[in-house]
Amino acid sequence: MNNQPKVSLLQISLLIITAIGLKNHVTVIPHLLGAAKRDSWVSVGIGLAIILCWCFLLSYIHRKTINQNIFHFVEQHTGKLFGRFFSIIVSLVFVLLAAVTLKEFISWTKVSYLPITPIFLCIILFTILCFLLAITNIQTIVILNTFVLTAVVVFGFFVAFANIQYKDHTLLKPILEHGFKPVISGTIYPLSGLIELIVLLFIQQKVHGKMTTKLFLINSVILAGLILGPLMGSLTEFGPYEAARQKYPAFEQWGLVSLGRFIEHLDFLSIYQWITGAFIRISFFLFLSAEPFTFKSNKKKITLLAGFSVFLILSNLIPMSDITFYSFIREFLMPFTFWFFLAISIFLGIIAAIANKKSRRSQYVQENKKETYNSK
Repeated sequence: MNNQPKVSLLQISLLIITAIGLKNHVTVIPHLLGAAKRDSWVSVGIGLAIILCWCFLLSYIHRKTINQNIFHFVEQHTGKLFGRFFSIIVSLVFVLLAAVTLKEFISWTKVSYLPITPIFLCIILFTILCFLLAITNIQTIVILNTFVLTAVVVFGFFVAFANIQYKDHTLLKPILEHGFKPVISGTIYPLSGLIELIVLLFIQQKVHGKMTTKLFLINSVILAGLILGPLMGSLTEFGPYEAARQKYPAFEQWGLVSLGRFIEHLDFLSIYQWITGAFIRISFFLFLSAEPFTFKSNKKKITLLAGFSVFLILSNLIPMSDITFYSFIREFLMPFTFWFFLAISIFLGIIAAIANKKSRRSQYVQENKKETYNSK
């Protein structure tokens, strides 16, 4: 397990753009619009400012752990029992995020283009595909992501520029029409997406080179842009109140796209974006769910991921209305994701600081012993 393949900083950044970008581009926006409406873009700015400050904590943790496996680092400095508990909790959270993404993707698939296809068939087939990618390695995932992301980016810019004719930027004003309260209440949603950048620490041992503060800052800005772009597109194309009523505003923008008088209904291109984003995100988080554990053989890792995949299937077969699921994401999952990963980052920062202090003290003692020995 020590001779694991490693990936470059660029490759891991592109993977982050796809895996976390799906949540920022699709899941965050409807909840943010519902909370802050016209001023939702201000909430993104505030959220980004908070995350940019938080990035310095991530950079500090990375420098002090020196590309170690973060789970081994915690176990080494807190004890085996607590380290195991920490690993299990983080692993289960990754599985939960994968399950929610699958649920949202299947729900959109059934509503938009496969209304008659049995839902259990979609769930099983897509989960199997994600499982097959998750059991490979990080190198395979980033290489596949690099290929599929290219078209996703091209289609994203295409829909943005094709709809310029429908955009009315005066709809972004007046700013703070209802005061700061809606803005502050909406900030939790972009924060929930942006804080997932912490996953870089959980795979730092698989990355070539040092992850600098600049890398964390740049990725944060890009992820915030993935919220701000379709968000402002929805506000300027549909207005704040119509956009807030839409379930997936980023998808609805595709319904406006046309090329001249004879080329319309290009929203089928968004299907590729959705499938790609969901496939990479679910596979990546499944892959991450096995990272906290050390396996003597690859067979045990595959068995664990197979068990998690069965959980994804069973949890998505539980009947749940769209309203209940929507409320679950808005009221519980998004706030929980932010506060959980924030607490984890603070905890890791404290452990890193204590470990660094002990290391310096040990080094100081050794130097004193050498000086004493030489003087004799």
